[in-house]
Amino acid sequence: MGIERVLGTTPAGPMLGGLTWRPPAGGKHTMRRLHEARNLTTDASHYTVCQSEHACVYGLYQPRPSEEVLRLPKGVFSAAHCFANIVAKQSPNAALILSIPPGDTRRDERTYIVVLEDGVPVVDALTSETEALNALGSDDRPIWSDNTTRYMNAEPVDFDWLAKGATKSSRVLAIPMNPWPFVIATVAIVTAAGVWFGLQQARKAEAARQMAEAAAAADPVPKYLAALALRTPTMASNREQLVAAVQKMFDAQVHVPGWNMTSIECSAAQQQCVSAWTRKGGTFEDLRRARPNETLQLVSGEGQAVPLTDRATTRFSIQVGRTSLLDPAKPLTPVPQAILDSGPLWQVWKTAGLSIDLKQPTLWPAADGVPPGFTHPAALHSGAIQVANVPGPFLIEALRGAPAWVSWEHIRADIGDGDIKTRLSFTATGAYYAAGR
Repeated sequence: MGIERVLGTTPAGPMLGGLTWRPPAGGKHTMRRLHEARNLTTDASHYTVCQSEHACVYGLYQPRPSEEVLRLPKGVFSAAHCFANIVAKQSPNAALILSIPPGDTRRDERTYIVVLEDGVPVVDALTSETEALNALGSDDRPIWSDNTTRYMNAEPVDFDWLAKGATKSSRVLAIPMNPWPFVIATVAIVTAAGVWFGLQQARKAEAARQMAEAAAAADPVPKYLAALALRTPTMASNREQLVAAVQKMFDAQVHVPGWNMTSIECSAAQQQCVSAWTRKGGTFEDLRRARPNETLQLVSGEGQAVPLTDRATTRFSIQVGRTSLLDPAKPLTPVPQAILDSGPLWQVWKTAGLSIDLKQPTLWPAADGVPPGFTHPAALHSGAIQVANVPGPFLIEALRGAPAWVSWEHIRADIGDGDIKTRLSFTATGAYYAAGR
């Protein structure tokens, strides 16, 4: 009985395969790095180091249970390391496939495979030919082999060729005993009280650090202020640009040959205005000719795929920019104060027959990790506002005269009978903003 992974003897010396290759924890090769790599395996007894321009790995020999009493041959080399020494510079992702005949330690012929990545071994196995092919994978890589019949594009080599890569660095050496556990144990026994005290202090410091990190992670202030800085520049629509788009509503024809407009609405968020039409004997082509600068779309009934023959919409784009409502010269006030300051205006609107609806404000903007009840001197609140039943002649005045803390976002006009200025009933919706406290 012998060590099966000793592949054979070459002019340079015996070759060993089947090592486990592990990267160090970082930095250059030192005994500490070696023992860190060894900890990734169980009972590794020998090692070699393979380093390329971009990578470094430890090849670790771990005896099998049947091999624990057997010694490796003197002066044994890592076959995978020798292969890397020969081809890594010209082909850093190459593969080696050699046939290993039966011997004293092997009953059947075996296949030896080495696969390099970035010039260092990642596969190093003595196995069956099928498993070798699986380990080779589907990547197209240059191959060195003694079986050029199966691997037709392979570079022909033999086992003795592998000996050309044998160098001092490719020797497999016994892992020196790690003295540090014994040193640490001795120091711990001699200075038990001091070490215990130090550990207690370290644990307290670590616990305090973890508590500080948890408190920082749970602190909603930085999260909210970051969300506020991101959203503030675009919190409101440009009122004058929206008013300019609404003014075009009064110039729109509500009747074209064969069609009547039933409503028109403009959205700052969607940057467009949409008109709804009812057929009165015309054709879709009549509507398209009457609105050449708008996009015609057919309308389907709810739950129906076939478009209706008596309905259509036309739409056109508008340009409404976004702006901030924060002005150091005119800071936002809490909701009660804002409503109190605007009391005379609300009374004028109600006297004119307008319906005013302000929804309960909430924290704005919402952000992950920030509770709804969050308070801060810079915090803002926002709610929805709707003004309905606005007569046409009063609309522009209402939009422009609204408090500065209101952002109009959507204007809708429903068209009834009578004169254009009297039969238009407008609804304006948007958002209002106020200081949190």
